[in-house]
Amino acid sequence: MSPLAPNFKWAERADKVYITIEIADVKDPKIEISEDGQLTFAATGSDAKDYALDIKLFKGLNKEESKFAVTGRAIVFVLIKAEEEWWNRLLPEGVKMHNCKVDFDKWADEDDDDAKDVDTSGMDMNSMAGMMGGGGGMPGMPGMGGMGGMPGMGGMGGMGGEGGGMDMAALQQMMASMGGAGAMGGMGGADGAEDGAEGEEDVDDEDVPPLEDAA
Repeated sequence: MSPLAPNFKWAERADKVYITIEIADVKDPKIEISEDGQLTFAATGSDAKDYALDIKLFKGLNKEESKFAVTGRAIVFVLIKAEEEWWNRLLPEGVKMHNCKVDFDKWADEDDDDAKDVDTSGMDMNSMAGMMGGGGGMPGMPGMGGMGGMPGMGGMGGMGGEGGGMDMAALQQMMASMGGAGAMGGMGGADGAEDGAEGEEDVDDEDVPPLEDAA
């Protein structure tokens, strides 16, 4: 069965459009808007029926600043226009929808000098920007590209520089007294770690007991 088309009403100000979809106690609402003025809505009502609305508005929107709220009686949108101007219509010219009507409770005309914004302070408004696709990485993970080395290894690159590390002449003299580059294995270097890993594999192979014949 195809979703039902809900009734909705609208009003505007120079910088925004108010749209109210009249469905009570909706469940699992799915809402999308686009910069070119496309509004898509789908949800299940308290009557267990599915509803859907897909409309193209007269002009474009600012998705980042647009908001919506789901109340017990309706879904209220405050959609910010891409450019501040009075539309005097909601839909493109020549487009009519039988389920669209004027919201006289919020209505104001262009020539109303005292036209005020609708008070939405009592609503739990949600930003449309938060519903944009593409996570762009999980929060708290931007440091993956700048880990700066494992703890305790920061001095490897600074042994000849600042931070209290020894200079290269002293390092060479120390290595010579310790027997040359072979001493690097005792410094926990990468080569030493690989040698140690290979040594562990050899030990594991040697420790495998011989198979015994079944009695």
